[in-house]
Amino acid sequence: MTRLVILTGTDAGNEMPLRPGSNSLGRAGINDVVLADPSVSGRHCEIVLTETTARLRDLGSTNGTLVNGQPAMETDLADGQVITVGSVELRLEMPPVVIAIPALTAPETPRPQFLPDGTPACFNHEGVTATTRCLQCGRTFCAECLHQLRIEGGRTTRVFCPVCSGPCQPIQTAPAPQPAPKFVERLRATLRLPFRQGPPKR
Repeated sequence: MTRLVILTGTDAGNEMPLRPGSNSLGRAGINDVVLADPSVSGRHCEIVLTETTARLRDLGSTNGTLVNGQPAMETDLADGQVITVGSVELRLEMPPVVIAIPALTAPETPRPQFLPDGTPACFNHEGVTATTRCLQCGRTFCAECLHQLRIEGGRTTRVFCPVCSGPCQPIQTAPAPQPAPKFVERLRATLRLPFRQGPPKR
């Protein structure tokens, strides 16, 4: 917790906790931090706290506000700095900022994009033939993976990618190759000679 430690005056040694947001300092009882010293103005200054910063602003005090001995109307504060309010000195103590670094996870081993027979493989299901390809991310999926949306009042169904929500379309499979025709059949198809029928020879 951020706090002020009073270094001089009748309240020396006391600690004043500061809350997030504005904290007013002064001699009047309405302040968040009350300093009962005649050199302190009724509303002397304020310290504004965020999660990681502290900023001081003088509120038009009579005797002014100092930070590490230097006059300050408005300035950022750091841990350990001494603030002089009138003739009262206070030290600002701020907890260290903790930076959380997320744990790194090992990347997943990419699955093969094609099955042994050359057909596209489903991105989510190993060994399953894909029937649809995402137009946005290029991944292929089986029918079980897709997100489908049927348009109300119509027969149209839109298919979306389960990874990026992009539009998908069916994978066009090439037709199976036809066996080559036998030589005799090719010869018959090529050589179609016209035969003219006439009267039989005598």
